[in-house]
Amino acid sequence: MSRLIDTTEMYLRTVLELEEEGVVPLRARIAEHLDQSGPTVSQTVARMERDGLLRIAADRHLELTDAGRRLATRVMRKHRLAECLLVDVIGLEWEQVHA
Repeated sequence: MSRLIDTTEMYLRTVLELEEEGVVPLRARIAEHLDQSGPTVSQTVARMERDGLLRIAADRHLELTDAGRRLATRVMRKHRLAECLLVDVIGLEWEQVHA
C-alpha cells in the first residue's frame, strides 16, 4: 500500500458506513462524504466495479459484492479496533480520534 490510507479501503468503508446509517450509497454521497470530485468518485467506482468489489444497481446506487463486503467488513473492523486503541489504551477523548 503506497498511500497512508488505500483509496479502495476508504471507499469500501464509506459504502458500508452509509448502509449502516440507512443512507442509500450513491456516488454523490460518497463524493460529499470523502470531499472528492464527482469525476474522481466515478473513476474510482468504475475501477472497483471492474475489480469485482461493487456493482451499480439499476437505480444507480452502489452495492457491495460478496468480495467487497468481506473486504469492507475487514477494513471497518480494523478501523474500529484503532478507535478503541486510541480511546481505551492511549486515553484520547473520543472527539480527538478523528480530528
